Amino acid sequence: MPPRVIPSLFSSLRSLRSPTHKLKILRTLNILTFLTFVSSSVYSIVLAKPSSIDICDKYPTYFTPSLTFIGVYWSILFFLQFCFVSSVQFNDFNLIQRIVENYVDWLFSFSNLFMCGWLFFWLRENFIISEFFIVLTLLSTSLVQNLLTSKYIPNHPLIPTSVISFIHIPFSMFSAFSCFLLFHNGFILLSQQGYEDYGKNVNLAIISASLLTIYSIFWCTTGVFSKGKRDLTFSFAIVWILIGIAVQQKETSLLSNACYLLALIQIMVIFFILLKNCLGPSKTRAESGESDERAPLFRQRMNFYGGIIVDNWYKAPINDDHPGEV
Repeated sequence: MPPRVIPSLFSSLRSLRSPTHKLKILRTLNILTFLTFVSSSVYSIVLAKPSSIDICDKYPTYFTPSLTFIGVYWSILFFLQFCFVSSVQFNDFNLIQRIVENYVDWLFSFSNLFMCGWLFFWLRENFIISEFFIVLTLLSTSLVQNLLTSKYIPNHPLIPTSVISFIHIPFSMFSAFSCFLLFHNGFILLSQQGYEDYGKNVNLAIISASLLTIYSIFWCTTGVFSKGKRDLTFSFAIVWILIGIAVQQKETSLLSNACYLLALIQIMVIFFILLKNCLGPSKTRAESGESDERAPLFRQRMNFYGGIIVDNWYKAPINDDHPGEV
């Protein structure tokens, strides 16, 4: 028997509403802080003397990735963030406004300002304070990532694609890069403070890469502090960063091969999870003996997380208080 549709469960989420005063302020701050961070990033690369690239060359570590990989990474991230601040956050749907106002909240603006602080002290080679700003960035981005993943499940068929593409994914990428930067800045700090044996230690770099991998695998298998909800974007981001380190450190075969191996392990875990998610509905249907009339439901397009894409998501029943429950 098909589920009974109760309009009251989803009408408020699909309805249009005027933005609150707080939301208007958040929208403005999100735009201003994003433009500030982008401008600071461009300045640190093009105009600053020494530039951020010069700082990387001056303090080489075994945890330094390929700048080409980082450039591609941030180009994608900046594009997704631009879509968020210029379009998605102005959506009038109640669901989108609730996410921006209650879960992204002030944290996106704080993250941008913290990264500006990191760049400011990075260019002045004050790596102690820059490490402090990285910790703040990691806390703010991880909090949003955790809230979005646990409250608005990425692989749930009723969550709109715009939320996944321009809110979930950029915050997961931002959080992953903050995790990496915590280690990278730490290695430079150790080298600057005279701890060369630690700052340029291959074994310590492999251990650090392993820790990132373990944390990443937890996110894509069991979830970390997110009620078991998975985040595969975070894992893919860590894979990309590890490959970037492997490419940059190719002359150190032990470290390079270790990073390639760790990246391969994560890719295998990710595709296992995706395969399991894709095959799960069909297996469940076969075991329950459901009729072929409902079979098309399980052959719809799958999203990045393995969930079913529903283009007219706002017409489906959804619990207003618990969006992940139907």
